[in-house]
Amino acid sequence: MKEIYRWRETDNTNLVKSNNGGWHSPTNIFKMKEKGLNRVCQLMINSFAKCTTKVAPEFKPEEHEKKVEGWVNVNPKHGFNTPHDHPGYTWSGVYYASVPEKKDANSKSGAIELLDPRANTTSMALDIARSSTYFSPKRTLTPKNGMILIFPSYLRHWVYPNEEDEDRISIAFNLRYLLRRGLKSKSSS
Repeated sequence: MKEIYRWRETDNTNLVKSNNGGWHSPTNIFKMKEKGLNRVCQLMINSFAKCTTKVAPEFKPEEHEKKVEGWVNVNPKHGFNTPHDHPGYTWSGVYYASVPEKKDANSKSGAIELLDPRANTTSMALDIARSSTYFSPKRTLTPKNGMILIFPSYLRHWVYPNEEDEDRISIAFNLRYLLRRGLKSKSSS
């Protein structure tokens, strides 16, 4: 946390992406020298590799170079992130460094909402749509301290306003594996 607040104090780029009312650091977290930030970066690289291996068992993440970026979001009271996605990447992920305890347990303060890109899924499955999250147009998750969330980069998502007095701090990441020249995918063979 000290490394994050020190970074914010020295940053004068005033980067605005999806953040509204909060601080979005530069996207160069992988170039930072701070030990704590480096540990989180390596944790995320490992987590992306596990997810990749789970969905594509024959793909060997360790054999490929990676394009990565990452940044810190500090959302004070009323800060939030508008709907967005992360084009040009395969995986996106979030490490929740500090999530304030909610005063109202039913509040969506600081929750992340993933939006289903499929149009009208609910209307196509009227029989089970209300009983299954697989047909829901969105999925809302309440983060906890230390939680890691990984999802495909094409998923639009947004973050509800932080209604608490303490900062909500997350570290966001994007990753794409770079295919080596001459390497053919299964679909092209």
